[in-house]
Amino acid sequence: MADRICIVRQRDYYELALRREAEALHEAGYEVDVVCLRDVGRPAVEVDNGVTLYRLPLRRRRGGPLSYLLDYFAFFVAATITVARLHLRHRYRAVQGNTMPDVIVFTALVPRLLGAKVVAFMKEPTPELGETKYGSARVGRFLRLVEQAALRFADLAYTVTEDLKEAYVSRGAGADKIRVVLNGPDERHLLRYRTDAAPDPEFFTAICHGLVDERYGHDTMVRAVAIARKKIPGLRLRITGSGDYVPELESLIREGGLQDCIEYLGWLDMPGLVDELCRADVGIVAQKSSPYSNLVHTNKMFEYMLLGTPIIASRLRSTARYFGEETVQYFEPGSAESLADALVALYENPDRRRSMVAAATEQYRTHSWTVQKEIYLAGYAELLGHGTAAAR
Repeated sequence: MADRICIVRQRDYYELALRREAEALHEAGYEVDVVCLRDVGRPAVEVDNGVTLYRLPLRRRRGGPLSYLLDYFAFFVAATITVARLHLRHRYRAVQGNTMPDVIVFTALVPRLLGAKVVAFMKEPTPELGETKYGSARVGRFLRLVEQAALRFADLAYTVTEDLKEAYVSRGAGADKIRVVLNGPDERHLLRYRTDAAPDPEFFTAICHGLVDERYGHDTMVRAVAIARKKIPGLRLRITGSGDYVPELESLIREGGLQDCIEYLGWLDMPGLVDELCRADVGIVAQKSSPYSNLVHTNKMFEYMLLGTPIIASRLRSTARYFGEETVQYFEPGSAESLADALVALYENPDRRRSMVAAATEQYRTHSWTVQKEIYLAGYAELLGHGTAAAR
């Protein structure tokens, strides 16, 4: 009988990052369950491409620290009970907690007491994010304690950049148990929707997708378009996604009189999103500089690479560590003027755009999920004593 693994993630949709890991384990011969939130209209239990999803009847709420704490606590309690119940039925060999929050790793308490291994997939630097979002050093200190407790509790940990691993180790975590698996989707999940759509030659189209939040620089993008449109005929920016910052974003667009060149499209399903990405001349990653943003990469950057969209990105430490000037058109974080200059530079130089796509395509081969998956599966094979053959 195949070993069974459970992955816990506080998401109300089966996101690409979660799907790639669950399906990789399933294709490697493991039975895989996922415990997550229940999206509207989705069944409580469902089998998706061999992976069994157990959805909890809770909803994510956005707001201040208290709302987040109540949200996290409710999911933690419900997930802990669900994982324990499922373990008594299935006997998991390992339980993987995908952060945030870091405390989610402890939903594996009962299985661990009964002999299961614990895996932490540390997706984000929670202490730095807490400090960035709430401006509180006290919040950061508390979250560091939780982070390190989670890493000690886990038998194996993954994270998403070398910079983030170094941060964990500098705070006391053991380097030997942490492996780096870069962000980025399983190529199949995007390429299945790819079409022959191309950018409209009447426009110069920039796109940004994902979480709409102040720290992702949406205000910087709006101001940059107001500057760059004077030099770029037909410049337009299309923004997709959802988040707390949407009302402010729409207000900035109205106040700037930019409704004719900036459009907020809302949340798009995967076919619609891929179509928009294929029709864009450039993709923008405008994260502002913070202790958080300098440690991570965004999934959207890898999606631009995969679909052949030239990338404009703020110059942050971990991004620049992995990707050179030949791959990304950098601008100074938070500077609308610098971003406007980057837009103009790529508009005026189509050859530069083509060479960037070629360089990104080449570099993507070394950073793609096809490569990262082997690192991910090898960690499980070693943890469970199967040797590398079982992970292929």
